[in-house]
Amino acid sequence: MRTGDMLAHHALTTGQHTSATTDPDGVLHVSFTLTDGTIQHFTRNRPGGPEGWRADLQESQHGDCAFNEPVSTAWGCGLELIASRHTGSTK
Repeated sequence: MRTGDMLAHHALTTGQHTSATTDPDGVLHVSFTLTDGTIQHFTRNRPGGPEGWRADLQESQHGDCAFNEPVSTAWGCGLELIASRHTGSTK
């Protein structure tokens, strides 16, 4: 399993809280707060779809870790669902 997929799998299965925003450049951001308080971020350009997600910054009490890892379409579908619940649309 690729790093981006492992991070998405962990976030989607253990995330306790989620949020989604769009920045002024049109980049969609989804964040998951995990059970240990770590926050895992994912990003995708708009327009886009499940194939465009990337694992991004991971913030934790032990320090931050910057990722720029692709997420497969299979796990990207889950990120799309979370994003659409927060934003009403992911287009």
